[in-house]
Amino acid sequence: MSLLQKIVEIESFSGQEAQLAQFLHAELSQEQWGFKTEIDAVGNLIARIGHGPKHIFLVGHMDTVPGRIPVRVENEKLYGRGSVDAKGCLANFIECAKYFKASTKLTLTVIGCVCEESDSRGARFLLAQKYQPDWVVIGEPSGWEAITLGYKGSIRIEYELSRSMTHRGHEAPTAPEEAFQFFSELKSKYSSGKTEFSSVDVNLVSINTTSDGLSESAKMIFDVRTPLDFDFSQLKAFLEEHKDTASVEHSSETPAFRSDKNNALVRALLKGIRASEGQPKFKVKTGTSDMNLLGPVWKVPILAYGPGDSSLDHTPNEHLDLAEYERSQRILTLALQVLAQQL
Repeated sequence: MSLLQKIVEIESFSGQEAQLAQFLHAELSQEQWGFKTEIDAVGNLIARIGHGPKHIFLVGHMDTVPGRIPVRVENEKLYGRGSVDAKGCLANFIECAKYFKASTKLTLTVIGCVCEESDSRGARFLLAQKYQPDWVVIGEPSGWEAITLGYKGSIRIEYELSRSMTHRGHEAPTAPEEAFQFFSELKSKYSSGKTEFSSVDVNLVSINTTSDGLSESAKMIFDVRTPLDFDFSQLKAFLEEHKDTASVEHSSETPAFRSDKNNALVRALLKGIRASEGQPKFKVKTGTSDMNLLGPVWKVPILAYGPGDSSLDHTPNEHLDLAEYERSQRILTLALQVLAQQL
């Protein structure tokens, strides 16, 4: 609880994680924790413990979305930005890994990535280092008795239309009207109206219109969430065909990913959940995480697990139930012990 509250109290909006990384680097290298720590070239916190031949990566992230929520404990719940997404998961990893300080079966590497909430710069850097873990747990809230196996893909689209002003009695559409027509066509083409793992979701993130009396402009940002096997090339062709005189740019795509559940890592976590009298269940999420990047490249058993209700992510009411946090620690620690015993 002490570590969890400390890291929630350290503000770390995406791209501003240095203070938190330095705190964890100094804290976890102390004797009572026993980690060997470093901060890599992009600012990721790397903390290793144990001496075994099998290597488990526990990959969380240090950054949060913007929004200041006063950090406080009320009714056994910790309120604060990042308490659920995903500092509770990162603290959980650290608390579990410390028990394997003397392990000759496992080496655990806890990673606090930067920029997961923006461009996933931290995860992309990990891939460039050619790491090859044996098992990977991603730190994202799943709830204590659930395991997340998959996340939808995503692509971000920026639309901008500028033109000379016309008289409002003129039949030509205004820039805002034409921009809205583009959004309507995009949504009609791709969005089913259902938020499911198998559907495409087109979300209008922001819209801004301006006029100086001589010209007018409309700017929009869309977030498109995509299912498995989505054809990004078709979407890009649609954007090019329908943009008319507007400028349309897009981010690099992140494909959806779903992992296998028939492996030792999943079985160990199932055993931990059942030992805590839970009813295990599997989830797939309509959001996107660093699992989408790491899973396809590392090609090892991977899942996401962590305390917290993900419906509270990014909300002004973000808070973590502390009893669930402690229960998740027991479950994950037992799962890691099960893996070690099998070696």
